Amino acid sequence: MSFSSWPELADVIEHKRFEIALKHVKDGSRDPSFDDESLQKSFFSQCPQLNLLSVTSCSVSRISTEIQLCTNLTSIAFSHNKLTDLPDVFGSLKKLKFLDVSHNELTALPASLKTLTKLESLIVNNNKLTIQGIPELSALGQLHVFDVSHNNLAALPPTLDSTKISSIDAANNCLTELPDEFEKLAGVLRELRLNDNKMQELPTVVGKMHRLKVLDLSNNEFRDTRFQRLTNDKRSKVPAVLNYVEKNGRKKNNEKTETTAVEPEKVDPAESAVLVRTNDEQLVVTRHKSVSEVRPYLVCCVLNNVDLSDGDNFKKFIQVQTKLHASLCENRTTAAVGTHRMGSFQLPVTFMALPRQDLYIRALNKKTSVSGNELMESLLRDAELARKRSKRSTIDPLYRYLHIVRDDPVLACLVDAQQVVISLPPITNSDPTKLTVDTTSIWVEVSSAQSLEICKKVMDELVVESLKIFPGLAIDQVRVVDGANHISIYPDKNDLPGVALNRVKSSGNENV
Repeated sequence: MSFSSWPELADVIEHKRFEIALKHVKDGSRDPSFDDESLQKSFFSQCPQLNLLSVTSCSVSRISTEIQLCTNLTSIAFSHNKLTDLPDVFGSLKKLKFLDVSHNELTALPASLKTLTKLESLIVNNNKLTIQGIPELSALGQLHVFDVSHNNLAALPPTLDSTKISSIDAANNCLTELPDEFEKLAGVLRELRLNDNKMQELPTVVGKMHRLKVLDLSNNEFRDTRFQRLTNDKRSKVPAVLNYVEKNGRKKNNEKTETTAVEPEKVDPAESAVLVRTNDEQLVVTRHKSVSEVRPYLVCCVLNNVDLSDGDNFKKFIQVQTKLHASLCENRTTAAVGTHRMGSFQLPVTFMALPRQDLYIRALNKKTSVSGNELMESLLRDAELARKRSKRSTIDPLYRYLHIVRDDPVLACLVDAQQVVISLPPITNSDPTKLTVDTTSIWVEVSSAQSLEICKKVMDELVVESLKIFPGLAIDQVRVVDGANHISIYPDKNDLPGVALNRVKSSGNENV
């Protein structure tokens, strides 16, 4: 089989690479198309080492069953295509952790999905799925993210009971109610989006989901008009909605209708709220026009009162970033998180794009500064040498994301006041600014080429998870500006829904 029309595939085969990312290949622009059975069969049979397979916006209408030969796959993305079904061969892909087949024309998911016991993210939004087309999901014990929004579901899968699931998005469906079995998720669910459905009431178990930080119930058909107004009011806080549901929701058959009132513990709101300092003139990022066409979206903040001297805290904080990169960030293809030790770089910071040959950075865990070109080449070279030595898929972590920007002539970067590059998203941070055990304040950045919304969504989740690790956490607000225009302010008044914030004006130079 010739791959002359597909040099990307030929390169993966020749160099035994572990990732392939195709995007925006127009229908009819190559012969044969990616739909060709012989093409897919030949490619998959020669690439059993693949870890990541991403084919997005390429007008693909079928996936060959030969994909089952790629048993090392951990991430599969076929979003924004024309798929009407998926091959029922997922039983062979035991290592799969991430599956995104959103924005297709699927009416059902294959039964073999239920065997993916390591799956962490299942993204199937914007299809034509019905409840009859979703297999049993009870075995997916590692599932963190389930996005089934914009489909034709009349109900949620009753077997969705992962003990680790943190996010369910079932917006824009035909849901009329939630099952009482939803109670299984009360202790783990952090985000629940059920807006734009046809629900008339909710079970009281939803009111007991006190770990929820994001809850959207707007645009439903609740019979309780007061509750309808509450859910449609964007100013409503999550605790208020949960409290109303717990008191007025649909009760289970064995649930008492009357409860003994308990006097709540009185807490000073200012003491329980997270301190947010605003208006620090040093905490402003200038977005240069050069980055506007490359990676225009950026959200930043500073986390204070952090204690990383406890090794367990350090590990948990890194795990939060890792999980976000695998789930909401879709393996850094939609967004990327960067963290830096405050005091290790000079404020203020500029967000810009530089030609690869003009950009120099001392990448994470590297001893010397190199140009963007040299970094790309060395990562490719080191990964190939490591592969030949070990004959397995253990490669430099930086290399795993190289395919996202490998062909870009200019790269987005954050530069400090001394013109030192401290971040090269989505590839790496700089080694001199990395976190250490004595770090007490962390600069956090989330950047994206797609949208500001995903940046804020990722940052919200990171902050919420950080609050669990660092109970005394305080936040410094950071503004991103382009001339006189504000690009982003975080946290702003609409950020961190469900988290009480106590805003005070900064005295000025704490973080210089």
